[in-house]
Amino acid sequence: MSEEFRWEDLQRPEIGERFESAKKIRDKMGIYGKDGQNNADFYKYSKVHTQGLMEWCFGLIWADDTIDPKIKEIATLSAMVAQDFDREIEWHTKSALNLGLTRKEIVAVIVQCTPYCGYPKVNHALAAVFRAFKEVDEKGTSRADGQPVKAKAKAAKSKKKKS
Repeated sequence: MSEEFRWEDLQRPEIGERFESAKKIRDKMGIYGKDGQNNADFYKYSKVHTQGLMEWCFGLIWADDTIDPKIKEIATLSAMVAQDFDREIEWHTKSALNLGLTRKEIVAVIVQCTPYCGYPKVNHALAAVFRAFKEVDEKGTSRADGQPVKAKAKAAKSKKKKS
């Protein structure tokens, strides 16, 4: 092994820490659970896949605090546009709202992908974003658990106090 890589220098959180980190970020994203994305089928058919998803994707990558979760969501949405994953774009549009991005910012992120991904993929992505917005408007929340978005709930409370 090269001298640059030293196993003992790597961060190695315990599995319990990774799962707790994964649960926290997934809660902030607000798109998982009974009425949202549910990994029950993944777990039913492949516990290894589910564990990898929880430990690596959410317990390490999303839990790393080097960049803000909103920036991570921008990167995620952009990658999904590039791959034409419109179903995932719908979910992550709701997550982006829950993490504090505005609708205008989400649309701008998708449109920014046009010169790099092409009009067809961006058109598919925008259609997915607008479906997500419509669903949020119909349900009154972007959270799968039906709870109000915390930022919006706080803003509503502070408006009431001022009145």
